[in-house]
Amino acid sequence: MNLVQDKIVIITGGTSGIGLCAAKIFMDNGATVSIFGKTQEEVDAAKAELKETHPDKEVLGFAPDLTNRDEVMAAVGAVAEKYGRLDVMINNAGVTSSNVFSRVSPEEFKYLMDINVTGVFNGAWAAYQCMKGRKEGVIINTASVTGIHGSLSGVGYPTSKSAVVGFTQALGREIIRKNIRVVGVAPGVVNTPMVGNIPDEILDGYLSSFPMKRMLEPEEIANTYLFLASDLASGITATTVSVDGAYRPS
Repeated sequence: MNLVQDKIVIITGGTSGIGLCAAKIFMDNGATVSIFGKTQEEVDAAKAELKETHPDKEVLGFAPDLTNRDEVMAAVGAVAEKYGRLDVMINNAGVTSSNVFSRVSPEEFKYLMDINVTGVFNGAWAAYQCMKGRKEGVIINTASVTGIHGSLSGVGYPTSKSAVVGFTQALGREIIRKNIRVVGVAPGVVNTPMVGNIPDEILDGYLSSFPMKRMLEPEEIANTYLFLASDLASGITATTVSVDGAYRPS
């Protein structure tokens, strides 16, 4: 069963990691996917990879500044105009930092909030403009386990992701009257290239403290997106789903 057959989907941060994995899984399940990335070069490389695995599928790609609402609206609008609608918006793009409170500069904190909060707001706002007339759609926002439970360092990142949790709950309650669902996903530690840079001896000790004794795989997060975007999750909105393997930051 293709859970998102013929759905029109946009994934921000779709050029690598969880976002690129989600693009492949949504395409496997019948969706038409467009991806947003940081640079056009990254977008073009990801598009080429997706075309290798799905040669019969069209993939649009854009590199808007997520902190600029006009640029985001232009890119989202181009997708909706091309296909006649937008069914699913996945605000997956984000940045991280582990600097402790005393070392967080105003510039770093602003950058985290700009990308992780304003970027999500702009993506959701643009998607809403394309969905409200049809009174149908799903907006999925990527939060983090640290946005729910905090962490022992890196105060800026948990703060930004906590804002995503609050935004998701508030927006979901507000726009369900338009039959548009808003759901957050809070991943734990996921096996992405960023984690792959950690030396093995450090990573092994880190993983030994995990209840699952392993990291999550990108597919486990992407499959959660898939379920939440599908009609199987028609009653789920204004909440954030944790996909963390019982991990709690420490």
